[in-house]
Amino acid sequence: MSVATVTRQEILQQAIRQLEAAGVPDARRNAEWLLCEVLSCSRAQLYAYPDEPVGAAQQAQLAALLARRLRREPLQYVLGYVEFLGLRLEVGPGVLIPRPETEWLTARLLEILPTRKPLRLLDVGTGSGCIALAIKHHQPAMQVYACDISTDALAIAQRNAERLGLDVVWLQADVLAADFPAQVPGPFDVIVSNPPYLALDEAETLPPEVRDYEPPVALYAGADPLRFYRALAHHGQQLLVPGGQLVCEVHAYHAGEVIHVLATKGYSNVTLEHDLAGLPRMVRAVLPKPDARCVQIDLC
Repeated sequence: MSVATVTRQEILQQAIRQLEAAGVPDARRNAEWLLCEVLSCSRAQLYAYPDEPVGAAQQAQLAALLARRLRREPLQYVLGYVEFLGLRLEVGPGVLIPRPETEWLTARLLEILPTRKPLRLLDVGTGSGCIALAIKHHQPAMQVYACDISTDALAIAQRNAERLGLDVVWLQADVLAADFPAQVPGPFDVIVSNPPYLALDEAETLPPEVRDYEPPVALYAGADPLRFYRALAHHGQQLLVPGGQLVCEVHAYHAGEVIHVLATKGYSNVTLEHDLAGLPRMVRAVLPKPDARCVQIDLC
């Protein structure tokens, strides 16, 4: 068959077979995404015109993308973007790919944030900027600040903000540093974070897309999987206004330990919520006002 006469259906089936042979999960959906990207069409359009020819340039483009995916490079890196609460965000090497659980956490945060007055929010470890940008998009009156230790991540986050026309203040800061409060312009009504929370010994359990491509600094907490939560709890006492909220995504295995960290630091109304998969995923806590006397733990 000549290069010029291959059809959409034929090249799709070829891509599926290659991906399956390489052990790529959900090979058909991956092939569809890649081919739709090359053809600039929707999945419905792809199947509506199965006999449309695919030109030589498009075949070459698909082959290049497919080669990257066959090496188990994450699909989102290959495409160069991810969808997050209605926003298309650039992602690539050097930045963590936003997960569905982070999208769920952000949606929940938007539901529970008060709207009666403009708030100041800090997103710690912003990565691609997904949480900060989604919150600013859906609550434009909010003053949103976001920080990360990685210059690569901040560059991607800033490009996302510029393309979307969203005004977020980006800061390079290290939450593990003793002077972190001096690196960010507090106080804040809300601090939100999806910090690194994997233990180093979990690396071998991860799929190659994660283990071999995503930045270790955004994945692993090191020997102590709670160290970022300890830092957030400590700095939150200085950076949050009385009655302010600390909201964290947590490892499902360590949710109870994070609750203990916050409770022993004196936070009140410590609340655990489960994501759509039924996993304990979000912990919220309130910095008590001076007249508060008790600590409440609520496991939803």
